[in-house]
Amino acid sequence: MLTLPNKGHLPDYENPPVVETILGVQFEPLAGWRNAHLGAFWKTLNPDEWPSLFDVPPLPSQFEQFTEQARWATVGAQLTITQVPSARLQIKNRDGNRMIQVQNGRLHFNWLGEGGGRYPRYERVRTGFGESLERFIEFVAQEKVGDFRPNQWEITYLNHIPRGTVWNTTNDWGFFLPLGAVPTIEHLIQGESFEGGWHFVIPEQRGRLHVHWRHGLKAGSGEEQEIIVLDFTARGRVAGNGNPAKGILDGLDLGHETIVKSFEAFSSKAANEHWRLKDATN
Repeated sequence: MLTLPNKGHLPDYENPPVVETILGVQFEPLAGWRNAHLGAFWKTLNPDEWPSLFDVPPLPSQFEQFTEQARWATVGAQLTITQVPSARLQIKNRDGNRMIQVQNGRLHFNWLGEGGGRYPRYERVRTGFGESLERFIEFVAQEKVGDFRPNQWEITYLNHIPRGTVWNTTNDWGFFLPLGAVPTIEHLIQGESFEGGWHFVIPEQRGRLHVHWRHGLKAGSGEEQEIIVLDFTARGRVAGNGNPAKGILDGLDLGHETIVKSFEAFSSKAANEHWRLKDATN
């Protein structure tokens, strides 16, 4: 069993491998919502600050349930077929490092760091999400498209771990303790790759943590780069406390704590030191 080095602190990395952070909320579909409301919501933003628009397919509904059937359903997406308008709008800021995503049933706020930007820390991303959430709730009320009823919070950390950092061959994958090295049988087979995931219940069934590992090539300037894509997603039910915004933010705080503490506990001491974890004590 893995244990937390210090239950009272949140890990703090000077050079974490995170390239994207996504904070979001899922809500009951709004009966009066139409695709035209996507553009109308964008008009409430500063067009000079948020100039770029992209139409993309909608995200499916996800529900963390704790029945016996749901326990085995976590390996795949849980889809709900509805008649709501099927469109999602992505709105990027001028600098290309922030994005708001809206569809009938979801609101997300992304920090985008693949361009080389330094992670601004959770508190600043949380503030950006909170401002977007407040604006969206006001918009829904003004447009009279239905009642905003959130049912699930969600937070994702996407990490890129290039070859030549904490690993060079599959035998070095022990830096991620749940996986270890890809097995090799001498003179018979040699480990080449792995793709898979783990699913964990947050105590008292407040949500789940989903961890996915992929090994592949990242295209970019010059030669392709071999990387590990390691993403952590925590999601859970929004507590019904009469204040939907507070319930959402409290859930995101729980998810953030779960992700960063799990990432530290799952990483070897050498990996934590490479990413410059303050007081790495695994």
